[in-house]
Amino acid sequence: MVRYKLKPLVLAVAASLVTPLPMAVAQEKDDKVEVISIVSRSPNPRSVDDSPVPVDVFSGEQFNSLGNAADITDNLKTLVPSYTASPATGDGSAFVRPTALRGMAPDQTLVLINGKRRHRSALVHFFAPAAGNGAHGPDVGMIPNIALKAVEVLRDGAAAQYGSDAIAGVMNFRMKDADHGGEVMLQYGQFYEGEQSVKFAANKGLSIGSDGFLNLSIEHTDNDALSRGIQNPSAQALIDAGVVGVGADSPFGDAPLVQTWGRPETSGTRLFVNAGFKLSEDANLYMHGNYGDTEGRYRFFYRDPGHSSLASLVNDFGYDGALLETGYTPYLDGDQTDFSFVAGVEGQFSNGIYYDFSASIGNNQLDYFLNNSTNPTLGLGSDGEPLQRDFDVGGYEQEEVNFNADFSMPIGLDMNLAFGAEWRDETYTVHAGEENSYIGAGSNGLGGFRPEDSGEFSRDNYAIYAELDHDISDNWLMQYALRYEDFSDFGSTANGKIATRYNITDDFILRAAVSTGFHAPTPGQANVRTTITTFDGTTGQQVEEGLVPATSELAMRAGGTGLKEEESANFSIGFTTRFGENTSLTFDLYQIAVDDRIYRTGDIQVPISDEAGAPETTISFYTNALDVEHAGFDLVLTSQLDWSGFSTELSLAFNYNEIEVVGQRAINGVNPVSDATIEDIENNFPTERFVLSAITEFNEQWSLMARANFYGKHYDERGTIDADVEPSAEIDSVVYFDMELNYDPTDAWRISLGAANIFDEYIDEIGPPNANRLSVGLQYPRRSAANYEGGSWYLRTSYKF
Repeated sequence: MVRYKLKPLVLAVAASLVTPLPMAVAQEKDDKVEVISIVSRSPNPRSVDDSPVPVDVFSGEQFNSLGNAADITDNLKTLVPSYTASPATGDGSAFVRPTALRGMAPDQTLVLINGKRRHRSALVHFFAPAAGNGAHGPDVGMIPNIALKAVEVLRDGAAAQYGSDAIAGVMNFRMKDADHGGEVMLQYGQFYEGEQSVKFAANKGLSIGSDGFLNLSIEHTDNDALSRGIQNPSAQALIDAGVVGVGADSPFGDAPLVQTWGRPETSGTRLFVNAGFKLSEDANLYMHGNYGDTEGRYRFFYRDPGHSSLASLVNDFGYDGALLETGYTPYLDGDQTDFSFVAGVEGQFSNGIYYDFSASIGNNQLDYFLNNSTNPTLGLGSDGEPLQRDFDVGGYEQEEVNFNADFSMPIGLDMNLAFGAEWRDETYTVHAGEENSYIGAGSNGLGGFRPEDSGEFSRDNYAIYAELDHDISDNWLMQYALRYEDFSDFGSTANGKIATRYNITDDFILRAAVSTGFHAPTPGQANVRTTITTFDGTTGQQVEEGLVPATSELAMRAGGTGLKEEESANFSIGFTTRFGENTSLTFDLYQIAVDDRIYRTGDIQVPISDEAGAPETTISFYTNALDVEHAGFDLVLTSQLDWSGFSTELSLAFNYNEIEVVGQRAINGVNPVSDATIEDIENNFPTERFVLSAITEFNEQWSLMARANFYGKHYDERGTIDADVEPSAEIDSVVYFDMELNYDPTDAWRISLGAANIFDEYIDEIGPPNANRLSVGLQYPRRSAANYEGGSWYLRTSYKF
């Protein structure tokens, strides 16, 4: 059952905020011209100040004021303090970044493009930070930066309006729709450690007839891998002993390091098209779509000369080659392709009812290729070395099809009723690897996906919804929403929302909302399977180990059942106020209670059959394990200061967020999630985050942006807090400062010189007496929300035409 209480701590914090915090970056616009589309399905325009729930709005230009970003995931975390994107964490999570809004899982935030649902990535996260482990969400990194007109971030539950996943909030990416002009942009960047990044982008608007537009965008990026680790002690011992060639197999040029810790090597081309034109006076055709093709490379753990894979080659085939002197380190290539297309017709019937009929398809595929590894089962080649070193290990694919019929109609002068229906089909596919990647011991580091682990898994669902917006008076708005959905795999769910906004004065507005929401288990979460084959030492029988579906025979023998939806209850209350003409403050308290959070179990021992004395194997599976509460507040303060003929826009965006696991469902009398993992869910993310910005216009040609990104204290995931031996390390707070100087030689041409983390700050290093990763060459917390990339500079030039 979802709990309905507001944490006393949050109330205490609210009471302490009688005096506004210092000023700083404008997220909520200070003017009422900024029209938002994300808060309501009503076609009537509303401004940020008119919204009954908090919304941040960023222009495309704001998103460009950051250099050396791998993709727009970095831009988002730089601008939205409640949004985090952890460093690359291994396997697929090196290529599809784990993200979190308000400390929640990536699939608990709904992503829209032009108001239409964005498809998921192919990846179910196995190596995300604890709060996001097992999530299956979209990859916003496939959206080209230059195509953005604006980004809206709704910080409130909205599942009753938009359906599954809108628990933490909704992000809507509004794409450029100009029918003329364009822009070209070239950027070169370099980290202080020497790694380079290059980005080229272009946008062009074209007219279609007299009333239509076609807007095209392309972006290409190329980012060197970052190497921020230290030498593995066992490799250092070999070097000290005079062994030549240790670490020489690095693909990143950081030899003799045998492991490479940091952002992976990435490159990619991203395309976007947005179009629309009039069919008649009362009907418009619209469409948008994207294509992305990206490549990434991530290095695995070092295998020293005594590693089991080499020992097998020695014992079974008499291997005596060079790897017994130097060891080896596999590395993984992740090739991702992404495609979407949305088309629809919107307009107005003769009776005044607004309609929007649309259809969409989205596909994301992630293919893995493992390099520099071994499969000892294959033996040796004619040269006496392992027969095969590189393996096609298979991949994942996600495809979604949506059909929507949305309607809206005024009821009198002060009400609007929106209603509609949706049908969606999701298909998750696991593609098998080549035979040599999975036979016997399998390719070391990432065994190939076997045919029995592969397949296609689908489900469909339909939904109906209604939303009523009621202006009770000029000062009082009420909003009601109700949605019913039925899923072919787990059943149905109904959710509702009530939100209100009341203008006490023209300059002081109260707002509040209460809603229920849900995240439907995805076909990927319900069916993903990763297994290896070993042999039982007693019986000699083959046994399987690994992640299995919750409804598989092995999982059900251990207490597994079919997955159901995660359920949430959201509460928020806040205000917006103005001080004079140039200063505004918004403050919003929230609590999100999530029941039946889908999470992966720890390792469970089960017999491989019902026969007496059958050998046991180790498995894990996804289950509705946890009840989690997220509570905190958001504060946004903006101001404009005119001084000595200059103008400075100041803004502060602050987020305070607490996470608490308040319940767990036992499986066969045992808690499926360990105490250590629960501790990580609650403590891996900073409780406090803020973004402080100042943008100064000196004259028509020169401007300067200065920004501070603050990450509060948090704990490393390794070890446990307050343990007697090797406790978890507390990571101290850190501030990263960014600056960008802009010079406009002409109205169309801009030159920008900037630096990210200009003072080259790093988060704390971790060593004894704390639990640490020095044995594998990493001195930093591996999955900290604050990265360990170091400082960088960039030079960008753009020309608008």
